[in-house]
Amino acid sequence: MQKKLLFLFVSMLLIASTASAQRLSPWTWDSYDTKFSVPNDFRVTKSSGTEFSATNDRLTLSIYPRTDEHLSYSAMESALIRWARQNNVRYSHSPEYMEDLNGYWGCYIDGTASGYPTSLLLLVDPDYPDTSLYIWLSHSSAETDLAVRILQSFVPN
Repeated sequence: MQKKLLFLFVSMLLIASTASAQRLSPWTWDSYDTKFSVPNDFRVTKSSGTEFSATNDRLTLSIYPRTDEHLSYSAMESALIRWARQNNVRYSHSPEYMEDLNGYWGCYIDGTASGYPTSLLLLVDPDYPDTSLYIWLSHSSAETDLAVRILQSFVPN
């Protein structure tokens, strides 16, 4: 009986520590009127008008805005494929369409880069169609669920 209680207690501690390690904090990038969430332990490595990058050594998120693109959906697909190829992202499916990601529309590709799972998104806010957000998220295999939560957190400001 004591072994079962000890096992249950240790299991609960592990679950609690994993859950707290995966808490997300909101981030607002005012330059491009976007909000998203990142893990509490993320370190911002660059935040300028041309790039946002942050990491915690298990996940790396980078956002590269481009203006005056005015992309149609087919142009977004082509741009995302070109970006994936330029950065040696291996993928097996065509870009997937996103009609509404919290107010954005766009497309994404899931693949691998340098041996890590990597997702590339190209998002446009319908209220500001001249700005495209190219989003790169690579992560360890153990962080897939957290990576999905980060990508789903993007919302126009």
